[in-house]
Amino acid sequence: MNDQSAQIDPEVEAAISSPFPGTPATYLRIAVLGTIAIHVYLFAGYWAIKTFLAGEAWPTSWVPLAATVASAAFFSRLAYRWIMRLDAQYGRSSGWVQVTTTVKLPWERPRKKKP
Repeated sequence: MNDQSAQIDPEVEAAISSPFPGTPATYLRIAVLGTIAIHVYLFAGYWAIKTFLAGEAWPTSWVPLAATVASAAFFSRLAYRWIMRLDAQYGRSSGWVQVTTTVKLPWERPRKKKP
């Protein structure tokens, strides 16, 4: 095999070897803000249905609001754990399978010299 074909571009090698630039703080922010956005959207839809279609002044009582806050707290914790496991920052890594494979890389065929 030719030595030149085995060399990897330094930029590509750096991109392959460096981990995902996310941090646990970034993942926590993504999980919390995503959860808040989803729950605000769902509660606004619930409130609009109860107010405009059912004609109620306030949806039933404080229970839907408390359930929404409890659901948001629970879901944000689950989302954070899911993102951290997806990035393999912690955990058993039992969901990851690393299989060894061999790949035959192509190289240029030597050409015959013309006389």
